[in-house]
Amino acid sequence: MNTYRAEQDAPPQGTVPGKKKKKVGGGKYLQRILNGEFLAKDGLVQHMPFISFLVALFLLNIGLVYYFENTARDKVRLQNELNEMRSQYNTTMSELETRKQQSNVAQAIEDIGLKELRTPPEIIDVEEGFFEEN
Repeated sequence: MNTYRAEQDAPPQGTVPGKKKKKVGGGKYLQRILNGEFLAKDGLVQHMPFISFLVALFLLNIGLVYYFENTARDKVRLQNELNEMRSQYNTTMSELETRKQQSNVAQAIEDIGLKELRTPPEIIDVEEGFFEEN
């Protein structure tokens, strides 16, 4: 007879054949967490540097997320300011182009009492020393 096969077919020791194994509830683990018993284990103390490193990485990640969110918010705000300034520039340039047209300049100087020249200006030649005082 094959003893290896018989050992495989046999149920583990301490169990009743035909009865399913009962699952251990999560209440035991929850109780350990609530009363702090899990903190007293040697494994946790041994892995404390690694856990501290992970906590530092999580804090760094949270800080970077806040930094990049603020940077993105500032970028949007500055883009809106740039668009506003660009529209002000275009409005001002349009107004300046309208004001510097010859007909508008002639109207503006006529309002202050000057007249537009119809003839070109004449050049007056003066001898050297004419403006010097004697």
